[in-house]
Amino acid sequence: MRLLRLCMLLFMTVLVGACAVPMRMGLKPEDRSKIKALAAHVIVVQDEVIAAVQPPNAGAATGGGLIGAMIDASIANSRVKESQQALGSFYAVIEDLDYRKEFNEAIRSELARYPIKVASVTTTPRALNMEILGKLRNQLPPGQALLLIYPRYSLTADFRNFDVESQVSMWGKTDGSNSSAGSYMPLQRSVLYFQSQSVGPGGKDSLKLWAAQNAALFRSAMRESIAEILRMTLIDLDVAAEPTAKAGAFAQFSFNSGASTAKIEGQVVKNDDARVIVLARNQRLYSLPKVSASTTTSAN
Repeated sequence: MRLLRLCMLLFMTVLVGACAVPMRMGLKPEDRSKIKALAAHVIVVQDEVIAAVQPPNAGAATGGGLIGAMIDASIANSRVKESQQALGSFYAVIEDLDYRKEFNEAIRSELARYPIKVASVTTTPRALNMEILGKLRNQLPPGQALLLIYPRYSLTADFRNFDVESQVSMWGKTDGSNSSAGSYMPLQRSVLYFQSQSVGPGGKDSLKLWAAQNAALFRSAMRESIAEILRMTLIDLDVAAEPTAKAGAFAQFSFNSGASTAKIEGQVVKNDDARVIVLARNQRLYSLPKVSASTTTSAN
């Protein structure tokens, strides 16, 4: 059953990514001035944490085509099964954790500080499609806009980090016309990414550390991720649409991709004692543990 849910989540991720919407869209001043209040809609489809699966690349190695796709599908299926088996005992320790409930309890107090008044908050497990989105927009009273927050959470493939990717978008009232391409475009859109501190050397050793003392580290990371996603949501309205390098250089930051340590280039938005928030070249907004930040820069 867990494998089926994971496959559904992977399909939804592909579906959302296929939409022809820019990665990042800033809220235009003229649109912002018209919004008197927001109806927040939080969509947490997942019931449990999954582990990211490193995508296979057999298709590229074999030149693509049906054979390569079949090999990739077989490898991906095998990796999903191995990941779920490794997580088996860990699930028993975190059985009482409810990310949706935790998010719902945190968002109501945090959004009270949002730059635009939030009139209502709805948290739901129901997946969103264009039909539901249209209905939500049609129900908006005059002067209101719809704020969508869609978090997806997972452990990295090596089990060392807890990650949350959240798509945040703002939508105005639709005119009911399906013929206008603009009716499918949000007023504002961003992708917010949280990565926890790394725990352990990876694999089962990291899982043991996450599970120790009634999963104390995992519970802490999960709650920190919610706080950081909401903090980024609050400050995102005033962050530039795209990163702009000063003196022709971007700062570099380390990021665990699950298979290797990658580098993220971007500009610092917030710099605290424990974490740094970065607007990256890929237009995502990242909250990274301070220990991952490097002091190097790269040419624009």
